[in-house]
Amino acid sequence: MPVATSLTGQTSVVIGGSSGIGLASARALVDRGAMVTLVGRTEDRLAKAKDALGGAVSTAVMDCADEAAAAAFFEGLPVLDHLVVSLAGGASLGPFTEVPVQGVRDTFDGKFWPYLIAMHHGAMVLSEQGTMTIVTGASAIAAVPQASCLGAVNGALEGMIKTLSVELAPRRVNAVSPGLTDTEAWSRIPDEIREAMYAQSAASTPVGRIGQPEDVAEAVLACIQNGFLTGLVLPCDGGKRLV
Repeated sequence: MPVATSLTGQTSVVIGGSSGIGLASARALVDRGAMVTLVGRTEDRLAKAKDALGGAVSTAVMDCADEAAAAAFFEGLPVLDHLVVSLAGGASLGPFTEVPVQGVRDTFDGKFWPYLIAMHHGAMVLSEQGTMTIVTGASAIAAVPQASCLGAVNGALEGMIKTLSVELAPRRVNAVSPGLTDTEAWSRIPDEIREAMYAQSAASTPVGRIGQPEDVAEAVLACIQNGFLTGLVLPCDGGKRLV
């Protein structure tokens, strides 16, 4: 199948689609004509995202940590062509010897299990030529001080991609691994500290800037549209992993 230029009439679900990379990915799908269902935990945020996108967009309130709710949601879909999972989750950050083991468990509970649940039940209803694309993180392969727990989670998710791409074939399974990206997730950090972090990262990144949600969304879209890509973990980090 050649690279597609339109997704008109195809159905897609974006888990974590109310903000950040998920919302940008949903916008890219809508722009290509796909019918998109945004899934998130907060009805107000989903409503705002739907209004911002326009097009053929619906919403569903669901917490993917609730397996029964996730199973019921996917079973209720008439058809699913594309599943995108982009959840931030929580992370216990800090020196490895200072983060309690429970903090590591909490990090897995916040991201790994919701991803796994969405992927497991989504795979059961994915159309024969469908795609599954998950958003992980550069911490899976990069040495990010004080982020060993998050690296473990992202690495665990990426570790499933090759096997799933074979097991679920001809359905295609890929991951996009972004570097530092300017999303709402960083808004909790004081402006001065955040801007200094951005500037420091940009200065040491080959492309000379940090990522934007739209950058990652285009990588997600490439995994969806290019029918010859599967079993891939696609870096989207501006070359940061090279230096």
